[in-house]
Amino acid sequence: MKTLKNYSTFAFMLIVLLSLTTTDAKSQLKTPSSVGKYEKGTITLEKGKEIEGYIYMDMLNPQEFQKRVNLINEKTHKAFLKGKKIKKDIEVYKAKDLQSFTLENGQKFKQCKYVNLLATRKQDMLPKKLMLEVVTEGKVNVYKKHHHTQGIVSGHLPDRTEVNDAEYVEFQNNNFEILYQKEGEGAKNMSIINIKALVGDNEAVLANYDKDYYGFQTLFTKGPVFESSFQLDALEAFTKLVEDYNK
Repeated sequence: MKTLKNYSTFAFMLIVLLSLTTTDAKSQLKTPSSVGKYEKGTITLEKGKEIEGYIYMDMLNPQEFQKRVNLINEKTHKAFLKGKKIKKDIEVYKAKDLQSFTLENGQKFKQCKYVNLLATRKQDMLPKKLMLEVVTEGKVNVYKKHHHTQGIVSGHLPDRTEVNDAEYVEFQNNNFEILYQKEGEGAKNMSIINIKALVGDNEAVLANYDKDYYGFQTLFTKGPVFESSFQLDALEAFTKLVEDYNK
């Protein structure tokens, strides 16, 4: 069993592992989406104003709703369902202009400033405001960040010309980055987590972590599935730990 003094060591080992691992990127073709649809929801603007409508969600290209929201009203949505062209009636809101948006199905997305500390190019290290799916909120927030799917992408993503849309979406739903954000701090990828720094002021949670009560210690020390990507089991275990901390 790992002791508390090894928390920082875990993070350091993961950073080294990631820095030594080279993943071939590949050029991904942009193909038409069969899964994109408008879902009823509400956006909250930066200054607090709420606007109801229908938000375009496409898990084949999740970077789109992470960067901006495409919103249409009830009338336009009815026209869309009838097959009419609605491009001129779509209102586009960039992430920097939003606080959050929620869908009728309960999903919530919040504006999050993220700096990719694992990036190898300087331009990728610049802070970005993204709309990220909220897993849990409190003193520590946990988010899912879905993978970019157009242009130059990770070599681990399926080739969209070799899998059908449903298979690609299934992969996206099961492989994502996990970000965490403590009050007053920026969001960070779980690959560089320091458990003691995150929840060290809660002895009960630390003790549970040390006993692998959440199952997260085992999943964490195994590292990401690829690059900085994790799967549902890691998310569920980490969320249990954070929710205990947030109580």
